[in-house]
Amino acid sequence: GRSYCVRTQRMLNQCLESLVQKVQSGVVINFEKSGPDPAPIGEDGLVDSSRPINSFASQPWHSCHKLIYVRPNPKTGVPVGHWPIPESFWPDQNSPTLPPRTAHPVVRFSCVDCEPMVIDKLPFDKYELEPSPLTQYILERKSPHTCWQVFVCSSGKYSELGHPFGYLKASTTLTCVNLFVMPYNYPVLLPLL
Repeated sequence: GRSYCVRTQRMLNQCLESLVQKVQSGVVINFEKSGPDPAPIGEDGLVDSSRPINSFASQPWHSCHKLIYVRPNPKTGVPVGHWPIPESFWPDQNSPTLPPRTAHPVVRFSCVDCEPMVIDKLPFDKYELEPSPLTQYILERKSPHTCWQVFVCSSGKYSELGHPFGYLKASTTLTCVNLFVMPYNYPVLLPLL
């Protein structure tokens, strides 16, 4: 954080200008690992089975409280999104109120390598993750053609973890990690479409 001691109108203008430059357009999300760690990858980019997997030791990338950049449309200046991040409850018509929720969604990611899925004419949302231990770990794996699915706990009716609503994927140039937000349970929906 930063504090400003404003004594004059001129200082106020300078402080506001400084703050405006630091503001990023985005949403804060709690990313948390679900399930075991992925198999280690060797220097050649292939799975290295000789290195042990230590799934029980907590690593900095297991839990990150970070921003996803929500870029505005260059023509309108308004951010455009097609799909929401799911709620952490299944709607109940008999409930008079919605259950309380955290200000920042808790998104769980599974470290099982999956194929990224997109189909023509079905929109998806793509958000860049703020650099963090998680993005660094994903980029170090040098696997731009695989992804890790993301979930919101209790978003499904019959499943604790719920169904995937998107995935984390390194960019093909390995410069950043993106969160792709798709329709809920997209691995079932996309083949049907």
